[in-house]
Amino acid sequence: MSHGYAFDDSSNSGRARPSRLRLYDQLEAAAHDLLLPVADWVSTHVARPHPDLGRRGAVCPFVPLSQRLGLLRFALADPPVSDEPDLLTAATALKTHWQAMEPHSGPHTIDKTIVLVLPGVDATTVVRAHDRLKPEFVANGMMLGEFFPDHPGPGLHNPAFRPLHSDTPLLVVRSMVANDLPFLTEKRYPPERRAGFVAAFLEHQGSASATTRERAREELELARGEVGRCPFLQ
Repeated sequence: MSHGYAFDDSSNSGRARPSRLRLYDQLEAAAHDLLLPVADWVSTHVARPHPDLGRRGAVCPFVPLSQRLGLLRFALADPPVSDEPDLLTAATALKTHWQAMEPHSGPHTIDKTIVLVLPGVDATTVVRAHDRLKPEFVANGMMLGEFFPDHPGPGLHNPAFRPLHSDTPLLVVRSMVANDLPFLTEKRYPPERRAGFVAAFLEHQGSASATTRERAREELELARGEVGRCPFLQ
C-alpha cells in the first residue's frame, strides 16, 4: 500500500530535494527494517499506559483508536532526508498526505495520524524544522510533534516524564483537538506565536466546550497583552 505524491523542489545549487514520501500501514511497517523499531515503540510504549505518566490511559490517548481503525501510517522520505531543507520539503509532503488521507469528515478525522520516520537526522535539524513548520500546521488545524533521542520536553502531568523521547527522530502529524490548548499556550513560546496558535485553536475548535473556549480567549488576550508590552515584537 506504499504510495506517494510527487513534489519537485530543487535548491539553487541544483541538488535534488526529496520528491515524495512513501506511506506504509501498520502491517507493512512491521515488515520494514527501518520502520519496525518505530512501529514496535508506538505499540508497546505510546499506545500503552506508563507508571510515570501522571494520569490514566495511554501515553498518547489518540493512538490506540487510531491503530484499531487502521488510521495510523508511517512515512519515509524518498530519497532520505539529509539536512534541514530536505526535512522542510518532506514535511510539506507530510501535510499534503495527511490532508488527502481519508476520512475527510466525521468523528474519526481526529484519529488519522502519520509518523514521518527520520533515521540518521540529528536532533538540531528536527528542532529547527519543527519550529519553522508548526505555525503553518496549527493554522491549518493540525498538530505537528517532534520526537528524538533524549528530548528534554517534560510531561504535562509529570514534569519528570519525558514523553517526546524516541530512539529514532520523528515528526508526527495529527488533527488538532480541544485537549491541545495547553500545548499551544506553553510559556516557552514567545507571546506573538502563542497568540497565533490560540487564534487558530478558536477558529478550528468551534465545538470545544464553553469552558475551554473561554480559557482560550483568556490566553489569547494574555498573549496579545504581552506582545503589546514588547515593542520589538510588533
